[in-house]
Amino acid sequence: IADKDRIGLVGRNGAGKTTLMCIIKGLQEPESGNIVIPADTTIGYLPQEMTIASTGRSILEESLTAFSEALSLEENIKALTAEISSRTDFETESYDKLLHQITEMSERFQLLGGQNMQGETEKILQGLGFTAQDFSRKVSEFSGGWQMRIELAKILLQKPNVILLDEPTNHLDIESIQWLEDFLYNYYGAVMLVSHDRAFLDRITQRTIEISLGKIYDYKASYSRYETMRLERIEHQKAAYNNQQKIISDSEKFISRFRYQATKARQVQSRIKLLDKIERIEVDETDTSSIFFRFPPAPHSGKVIVEAENLS
Repeated sequence: IADKDRIGLVGRNGAGKTTLMCIIKGLQEPESGNIVIPADTTIGYLPQEMTIASTGRSILEESLTAFSEALSLEENIKALTAEISSRTDFETESYDKLLHQITEMSERFQLLGGQNMQGETEKILQGLGFTAQDFSRKVSEFSGGWQMRIELAKILLQKPNVILLDEPTNHLDIESIQWLEDFLYNYYGAVMLVSHDRAFLDRITQRTIEISLGKIYDYKASYSRYETMRLERIEHQKAAYNNQQKIISDSEKFISRFRYQATKARQVQSRIKLLDKIERIEVDETDTSSIFFRFPPAPHSGKVIVEAENLS
């Protein structure tokens, strides 16, 4: 995943998209291989579903917890600034190192929006569909879908280097989806999305990674272009496979026919060596697995299904 990648992660249900995201986030260990994450890389992950603990906080208070890193940086900057103001060894290496630390921390603090925490929080909450009147309401007053929006807001406020979103549009209305598209399109870091919303993928992504039958295929293309390229790849594989099968069949027939003729011995050996060296082409399988349900018709209820009086 490069610094500013916009990746659509696609594949059938059960192919392993969520598993891959969990492995990247560090929530699950890979069965083999390695995950290489550069130092100081931060990763934000929004799963499809999650249980949000009721803390009694308001929406605004809960969202501001996203700035824990910024608040910690602010304290460290204050401490280092106090230390450097009492130093007089301006030419030493340790003094330069201290200056460098303060500069790095200040840049990260600004990147996290530390100077405007509340304003930034309100802006993102409103983008995700909350009103100013909602900010003081308790998180527990909202449904699971709206609570997921709060979690999404916290991830966006943390400004991680990599954002992993698993079906984020499930909990959003059209206006919020459009706002999120703009936000992610202009985001400074990398984004990886799982979504069944093709229009959403097309507007944001410029790279598509397909998981199919335990293999990954990486396309430098948006979702719509990927669909075309995928079909082209399989057609090319089929053509190459058919051509190779003809060469193999012709060679096997030649060997079988002239194996015991001394005048053809050199040619027969040449064909045998050719067959040994051929790297066999395989056509990628298409995952056609599916599941079907059939439910018996519901039995008839009584003649009166609902009766109400003085209903309001």
